[in-house]
Amino acid sequence: MDHTEYKLNADVLRHCLQNIESDVMRIAKPFDGLADGTSVRVVRDHLENRAWTLNRMFGLHVTEAEVRRFEEVNERLTQLTQDFNQRHRDLQQQIAILRMYDGEPFELHTTLDYHHDPDNPCLHQMEDDGFYGSHWNEMLWALSETRPFEAIWCGGDHICDLDDGVSWAEGPLCIPQFEHICVCHLVHCLCTHQSYSIPDLLRMTTYGLDYQLNCGIDVVPTKI
Repeated sequence: MDHTEYKLNADVLRHCLQNIESDVMRIAKPFDGLADGTSVRVVRDHLENRAWTLNRMFGLHVTEAEVRRFEEVNERLTQLTQDFNQRHRDLQQQIAILRMYDGEPFELHTTLDYHHDPDNPCLHQMEDDGFYGSHWNEMLWALSETRPFEAIWCGGDHICDLDDGVSWAEGPLCIPQFEHICVCHLVHCLCTHQSYSIPDLLRMTTYGLDYQLNCGIDVVPTKI
């Protein structure tokens, strides 16, 4: 691809991205919330198109700095998942003791996912923000408001321990620049099932470990 073709494709994709994000903000009205289920479905469709567009732009533009940042995020999310699973196991052991003495049917559910606070987004700054031209804070808010499920969950004795040394590089993550990286399951979930693009992932920093026992919820934010 020569420089002229590269510029044309990047400019066309950026124009499409701007149109998509304008539609999302018109419907979702950041940061007020979505009015009804129909709006949620429409916004989800737009966000899927946005992720596809950003991933195409990433493929045209990917830099050494972006690859290094991806490696860093992937390593930290791999460790965060391991810590999450171990904490679930530890809590399950404590609940088993409670059952022995109390007899109550305690049930533990835990989830691990990205948590976005639009008032304090804590986004990682990248030098190539101008190339993409995305409204990162507004779009990450919309993604958090409309996602249909959590990225990773554990319930009872079920542990989501799927990082076994085999890369989860599928879909947009299956590119030559990532061939040397063992992509973790959490990154796979975010970028192939929740409409977060790779450029989104590189800027996201705050993840939440949520623990629910009966009606009690404890949210532990973890900044990476």
